[in-house]
Amino acid sequence: MLKYDSYYFQCPCCQAWLEGRNLKSEFVNEAILYSDGKVLYDNYITTRQKMILCPSCGHAFWVEEPVEPFITVEKPNAAVYSWNTWRFFGISFSDNKGKQALIQHYRQFLAKTHYEPKKEIYLRRLLWWAYNDLHRNFQYIRWKYFLNGFMSYGVWSAYRRMLIEGEKIFLKSNKDFTENLQRLLTLLEKHPEEQIDMELPEIYRELRQFDKTKAILEQKTSRTHFTSELLYHSKWKDSRVFMVTG
Repeated sequence: MLKYDSYYFQCPCCQAWLEGRNLKSEFVNEAILYSDGKVLYDNYITTRQKMILCPSCGHAFWVEEPVEPFITVEKPNAAVYSWNTWRFFGISFSDNKGKQALIQHYRQFLAKTHYEPKKEIYLRRLLWWAYNDLHRNFQYIRWKYFLNGFMSYGVWSAYRRMLIEGEKIFLKSNKDFTENLQRLLTLLEKHPEEQIDMELPEIYRELRQFDKTKAILEQKTSRTHFTSELLYHSKWKDSRVFMVTG
């Protein structure tokens, strides 16, 4: 069961109050890790959302750290927009239209403003993950996930259709996906302190530069499950995001 600490903050433009939630770290276990670095716990992304789109006035603003006085843990004596109204800009992950809307939000943010490297890396990483969400868990299209009782036929069939459609959308978006990854790669190489573990070899793999992925991993002194999986997928020239643990 997920447990949260609530906090409250105001839109700097219209002063509307919004509810935020911090997932309690002590309850984050048995999480799912994907090769692109995205971590999910019960379908909740553990990465903090820092770019907010106000559900009242539509103003976009940045929340770096949840500290006083901008943010309070005391519920204000006023109307408050719930977490779900602004979390991921109110989109739904249950269909590909919602996933495409999330991609457009990140693209619009990046097109409108010049960000400092740390913020641009944050947004481009989330855009990368949003593109991958179109075909994340693509292995579930296989019949075995229905036959072994992992899903009912109705759930599996609907999810399978969504993943196949998402794969087609992803392939049509490959140019934008690649350009974003190349820019993210350039930023991370200039700012290694912002890198997530195993991020660079994974970016090269998803850019289909498999030899570069192998070269980086072979320099590591220890072999982990993650590195073994990256090498395996590189060997078979598979560039699709995959589940590492979960």
